[in-house]
Amino acid sequence: MNTNWLAIGAALLAGTTILQPANANPPPGLLSPVTIEDRPAQRVAYVEQIGNFQSNPEIYDVLLQKLLDWALPNQLWNFPQKTLIVCIYPDDPATTPPEQQRLWLGMTIGDNDTPPSHIQTLTLPAGPHAVGHFSIPSDQFGSAWGFMYGEALPRSNHVPAGLAFEMQKNDSSEDPEQKHLVDICIPVRRLD
Repeated sequence: MNTNWLAIGAALLAGTTILQPANANPPPGLLSPVTIEDRPAQRVAYVEQIGNFQSNPEIYDVLLQKLLDWALPNQLWNFPQKTLIVCIYPDDPATTPPEQQRLWLGMTIGDNDTPPSHIQTLTLPAGPHAVGHFSIPSDQFGSAWGFMYGEALPRSNHVPAGLAFEMQKNDSSEDPEQKHLVDICIPVRRLD
């Protein structure tokens, strides 16, 4: 049976809204149709990078190490079984120069976890999110985000309504094709 139809059936049973029509041309690496899902609130500990991180992919490892230096000794790192890596890009790349764009690289944490002062926290709010599940190499993140904002959302009856983020669900260095298993999540509200 076609796995795409299985995903659609499962989404309908779960009460989610499918955003990708059957005749759409999905981008490479999209694992199932984009859906609207009710996500729970999620607390995140994160570190910030300001500047052109797009031309410096090694910065992700540097930032992650800052989190690990706190999380590992405190037994808070259980990736990917419980802990997920979260990437938030709070600035609009169309209006913010690359040297001023921010990257918040974080990890999911519990409500009672308290990081040191150089690590910030935020809570991603609960509510409806457009969610795309992808398995992509590093050079296809831009295409995946472009599909979410440029094709999936315009076809829906929803508009962005908050900070979008990526949830990294694997260690791409352990994948035979070096692919990232990632959910792109965009908080949305219904158009009336």
